[in-house]
Amino acid sequence: DAVSTASPAKLVTMLYDRAIQGLDTAHQVLAQGAGDLELANKELLHVQRIVSELQVTLDHERGGEIATNLDAIYTWCLEQLIEANMTKQAEPVRLVRGSIDGIRDAWVQATAGL
Repeated sequence: DAVSTASPAKLVTMLYDRAIQGLDTAHQVLAQGAGDLELANKELLHVQRIVSELQVTLDHERGGEIATNLDAIYTWCLEQLIEANMTKQAEPVRLVRGSIDGIRDAWVQATAGL
């Protein structure tokens, strides 16, 4: 219900929040070393879908340099998520978490009051 009534700005925030949730779960599992690797895989794939959706919805015409920079960050995030899933290492997940968290915070500040 929250999704159907949310503004476009809030929907993007919700995507970031879900990505962060998935990153936290995957990181926790991978940091344990012998955790539920199926769960980590599921969460990493879900986060990849979210990042891909955020990337394809960038408006390069109106967004200019910001859109170009976000595109590069999203590409890097996707590469790190694939690496984490292939190697079952937590560090790439931690790095992506930091990037997504920063972008989310900037997004929330930029859209405050919309």
